[in-house]
Amino acid sequence: MLNRRPSNHRHPLYRRDDCFYSDTQVEFRNMWRVHFKAEVAAEAVRQRLQRQPCFNVYEAFNSLDLNDDGRVSSSEIKRIIESRGFYVTEKEATQVLKKFDGNGDGSITFNEVSNQNPI
Repeated sequence: MLNRRPSNHRHPLYRRDDCFYSDTQVEFRNMWRVHFKAEVAAEAVRQRLQRQPCFNVYEAFNSLDLNDDGRVSSSEIKRIIESRGFYVTEKEATQVLKKFDGNGDGSITFNEVSNQNPI
């Protein structure tokens, strides 16, 4: 009887992303395009810095460490970005910090930076 019984599984008549309106789908795709462009640009900067013989990762880290405690906090990241003319919220600065914060203590040390992709 079980062999003759048909499956209860039905393929959906719609795709998973059909739950979005068409303008939301376009914005979603555009958001991912911007994200991937930013990642490609960041990698290009990393490779360009790697080719420069006078670039020093330790000195670059120390330029971010504004209070000279050996750690970079989200407020220091925010201040350095804003000093370059870009406005960021505390939440955005924290997201940047989390990308490099290997142990999750809320700050970045030089060891955490140097353990990432080498510059």
